[in-house]
Amino acid sequence: MKAIRWLLKLMLVMITLPLLLAVWLAKWFVVFLHHCSACFFYLLGSVLLATAVLSFLMQQPQGVEALQMLIGGFVIFMVPQVVGSMVILLELAAVMLRQVWYI
Repeated sequence: MKAIRWLLKLMLVMITLPLLLAVWLAKWFVVFLHHCSACFFYLLGSVLLATAVLSFLMQQPQGVEALQMLIGGFVIFMVPQVVGSMVILLELAAVMLRQVWYI
C-alpha cells in the first residue's frame, strides 16, 4: 500500500513538474518585461502628469483637455503596477502547483 502511494505521488510530481517549470518561465519573462518597461512608463506618465498640471496652472488648455492628460498620465503610470500584480498571480499559481507535491 505504501509503495502504491509512493508511486502515485511520484507520478503526480512528474505530471506537475513541467507545469511548474512553464509557470516559472512565464513569471520570469513577465518580471523581465516589467522591469524593462517600468522606467519608461514611469517617466512617460510623470511627464504627462507634470505637463497637465503645469499647463492647467498657466491656463493654456481647457479643463477637459487637462483632465484628459491627467487620466492618460495616470493610466500610463499604472501599467507597471498591473504587470506587477500579474507576477504575483503567476507566483500564486506556482505555489498552488507545488502544494500538489505535499499530498
